[in-house]
Amino acid sequence: MQSFLGSLNYYSKFIEDYAIYAAVLYELREVDFAAMSKPETRSRIQNLAAAAGDDMEETGKSAEADLRWIRAQKLFSKLKEKVASTPILRHFRPELQPVVVVYANDWAISAALMQEHDDMFHPVMFASRTLKSNELNYGIVEKEVLALLRVLDLGHNLLVGREIKVLARYSTLAWLFRSSGLQGRLGQWAALLSP
Repeated sequence: MQSFLGSLNYYSKFIEDYAIYAAVLYELREVDFAAMSKPETRSRIQNLAAAAGDDMEETGKSAEADLRWIRAQKLFSKLKEKVASTPILRHFRPELQPVVVVYANDWAISAALMQEHDDMFHPVMFASRTLKSNELNYGIVEKEVLALLRVLDLGHNLLVGREIKVLARYSTLAWLFRSSGLQGRLGQWAALLSP
C-alpha cells in the first residue's frame, strides 16, 4: 500500500481531492496488514463489507480494525477511479477570472483552482493535504479557510493582484469578513485575505 501511495505522490497535484482519499490509506498499520493476511479475517471483512454496502452504521458491532479495512477498501477503489478518470489540467489564462473551489472534511483539506472555458469550469491546479494534529480540532469553516490559503500559497504567482471567486459549502469568507475583533489565527487569516 505504501509503495502504491508513494508512486501516486507525484501525481497528487493532478488528482482532485487526493489527500481526502489517501489519508485513510496512510493510516493503515503493519498490524492491519498482518491481520488481513489471514484467510478467515479477509473473508469476514468481505462479508461484512458486502452486507453493509455504503452504510457504515450497520457495522457498529464489528471491530474497529474491520471498519478501518472496509473504509480503506472503498477509498482505495475510489482513488483508483480518480487516477483513471482525472481531468486534464488547463493552462492558466490571465484574461479569465480564476475560481477557487474549497472542500474540507475531518482529516484533510482540498482546493481546486479553475477557470471557465466554453461555459464549463476546467481545473488549472489542485491542492490538497492531510491536516496536522493541531488542525484536526479546527471547525469546518476554519478548515475551508485553510484550504483557500493552501491554494493561494501554491498558486500565488497566478493569482496575485486578481479578483478571485471562491465557492465553498459554507459562507466561509463572508463570516470571516463580517466578524470584528478577530484575534489569533483568525485575525491573521482575515488580514491575509482582505482585499
